[in-house]
Amino acid sequence: MIFVDRDGEKSPLNDEILAHAGREIQNHYSLEPSMRRQTKLDLQAQWHHVREVISQPLARLFNNKCAYCETLFSSSDRMAVDRFRPSSGASDLTGRGSVDHYGWLSFEWRNLYPICSGCNRAKRSFFPVDGERAPLLATIDMIDRQEKAMLLNPCRDDPEEHLEFIEDGSVRAITKKGEITIKVFNLNRSRLREQRRSVYAETLSIVTNAPSGDGEVPSDQPFVAVSRAAAASLRNRLKPLQSFAVPEESRSAETVIDVDEEAFRLTARPLQSISIRNFRMLREVDLTFPEPNSTNAPWLMLLGENASGKSTLLQAIALALAGAEEASRLTKPSRVLSSGAAHGQVSLRFWDNTAPVELLYSRGEKLFGGAKRPSAIVLAYGSLRYPDARARDAATSSSPLFARVAPLVKQVAKLPFHRTWLRELPDEQFDVVGRALKEILPIQQDAVFTRKNGRLFFRNSDHLASLSEMSAGYQSIVAVCLDIIQLLFERWETLQSATAVVIIDEIDAHLHPRWKMRIVESLRAAMPQVQFIASTHDPLVLRGLRNGEVALMERDDNNAVIANRNLPPIEGMQVDDLLVSRHFGLSSTVDPTSEALYNEYYHLLSLPADAVRDRRINELRSRLGDREAFGRNRRENLLLALADEALAETKPVTKQDLKDTTLSRLRSLAASRTAIRSRG
Repeated sequence: MIFVDRDGEKSPLNDEILAHAGREIQNHYSLEPSMRRQTKLDLQAQWHHVREVISQPLARLFNNKCAYCETLFSSSDRMAVDRFRPSSGASDLTGRGSVDHYGWLSFEWRNLYPICSGCNRAKRSFFPVDGERAPLLATIDMIDRQEKAMLLNPCRDDPEEHLEFIEDGSVRAITKKGEITIKVFNLNRSRLREQRRSVYAETLSIVTNAPSGDGEVPSDQPFVAVSRAAAASLRNRLKPLQSFAVPEESRSAETVIDVDEEAFRLTARPLQSISIRNFRMLREVDLTFPEPNSTNAPWLMLLGENASGKSTLLQAIALALAGAEEASRLTKPSRVLSSGAAHGQVSLRFWDNTAPVELLYSRGEKLFGGAKRPSAIVLAYGSLRYPDARARDAATSSSPLFARVAPLVKQVAKLPFHRTWLRELPDEQFDVVGRALKEILPIQQDAVFTRKNGRLFFRNSDHLASLSEMSAGYQSIVAVCLDIIQLLFERWETLQSATAVVIIDEIDAHLHPRWKMRIVESLRAAMPQVQFIASTHDPLVLRGLRNGEVALMERDDNNAVIANRNLPPIEGMQVDDLLVSRHFGLSSTVDPTSEALYNEYYHLLSLPADAVRDRRINELRSRLGDREAFGRNRRENLLLALADEALAETKPVTKQDLKDTTLSRLRSLAASRTAIRSRG
């Protein structure tokens, strides 16, 4: 990190954009406090345009480098835009947060910085301060005067006063502010250390061989702070510094989650890869996840026919995350080890953590081996789940605090509704829950989640909707979400940075089609850093997923179960397209009876004409006409007529003949018809 003077680069945002956003912001912050905390300040539509406008000026100002670690942007590590003070859910290292801070700075030019993927996924919505946060709607100048930020601002602070770069590539803290900055941005991650070590050595060589023993360090190079430190050390210009090491967190995830709350919040990351060997029908399965960012954790949606291995894969991941002790309580190694195998393992890797988490199992062993305790906050739910008022509001005492995976392993799971917990929550956290439920449920944004006389309900004008009176589908998903949030609140007060892995078998269970289409986006908006791994049989659920977030469980040529990620892009695909694509593998979306009639119709067209054939063709046309078999518009009518002509004039052919000959004939027919129309 180096100091960058941004006074020379004026804001590229025009007054019209800022005025429109200003009105939205003013309206939001004028709401009654509880209503405001439960309502999302939605500037996403404007943000897409703003991001395009500011990206080039930011890249120019910071020499196409990350403002925090000086990584040079490239095609493999593209620039993202960071709000130095986050737009919502600003959190300190103790988990205390504020959903109100700092939405009003969303389009403030001096709050926007270029950031790399590594710093981005580490920072999330962390913004620790020493003391109270600034008043709502305070200007950025007022905030800088009143608020004691504990993150270095590259355009206000001099990083050389807080950070020291040394020869082994690591960065040490000179001040507390420097220490927290290193932790929040994970500035001692292994890849950065290796790059800085190389730059340090290269700079020493250049300066040593310079004619006058002097060598300038251009500011447009990556890791300028490292080069300057190396050059200064060689010239003996550095005074002894009372710096201290802030090492990359090298402890295992299972150790951190229980004993060091701060370290867990800072280092918790989504899963990067899964490797399974000899777990029931899964002999050898490997999966990777897309790269996360500060906005959303990556999802994984499993598709496949019944008994294709989806539920087995989910259970393997859940047990490995829960740890060997919980796995041993829920099942036995002999029940999961593949037939004929002597040993098996599930190996998980998290982003920015080089140490794998392993679950080991062997023939003849009574207990599982590997990581004993949970390595992440993990919750898992089976396909048969329903809320039960009599279910206890917390996990059983024998389960570890951060692992609730029994509902996935059990055939039928009763989910607690956590009513007692909701009634006793502080107002600020109750509003966080209300905001999440409003994202998930199809409820108007002006509704308020409230509690009175032991009842929990949404209030909208004069209408009250009680949680206990909702439909079974709503209650099921609400029970799951409350279960997740209740556990997240063990480490965070807001949900913008809260990290967990949630596993749901048949996520589409109990959902109406309209809700299926929005469930992914709703859960993403409510819990953006929670990584969901789920299965479904419904193409509607794929709405909201990104390319690379779907895997198809199937068997390869050797009859081995695999998780196939080599699938067509899903973004923009219609539901019918998905059904007949490799994702679901249907040959047609037509009902079997109609499809049989189509097959007969096309077969008859390929036969020589006679009275019996023609009479049957007319009968089929009459029966299929009301099923859109002959086109829904003029374009489809023409194409299908051309296909009929081709079939009528073509004898039964092989697939290759159809590919090479019939398609050519179709093109010729289309060309001739076009020519006739043009002459007419």
